[in-house]
Amino acid sequence: MLRTLPTKTLSAELHIAIVRTFFTEHGTALCNAAGLIAGEAGTARVLRLMSMLREAPLLDRTMRLRLVDLHRLLSLDPAIEAYEPDFSTWVFLDPASEEVENLCLLTDRLYDLLIDICDLDAEWVRQALDLPAQKAA
Repeated sequence: MLRTLPTKTLSAELHIAIVRTFFTEHGTALCNAAGLIAGEAGTARVLRLMSMLREAPLLDRTMRLRLVDLHRLLSLDPAIEAYEPDFSTWVFLDPASEEVENLCLLTDRLYDLLIDICDLDAEWVRQALDLPAQKAA
């Protein structure tokens, strides 16, 4: 069903490489989880994001926002209804089921990915701010 994303990229952009690797490992599970919560629209959302990742030379603002929105969907964040009213009819899930446990673990992994991206940004900002302090010699 899913094509794998290239993990070896010509781009030197580390963010896109990390996200592609994550989606290569967890793309099918993300599609299934989003489909469980939001039906075909949820699955389509993940597939669109994967398509964007496949073609992009770097992780742009749109893709970052879509990653955050995906995390909010998987977290069952009620605030997402303000952006996407189509998802207001979420299925009722049994909290004790294995599906919910796997969904929670996958959501935690996606959160960790988002934190890793932010940490990379903070490190690059710190390095950029340190550049004027470094001596050219």
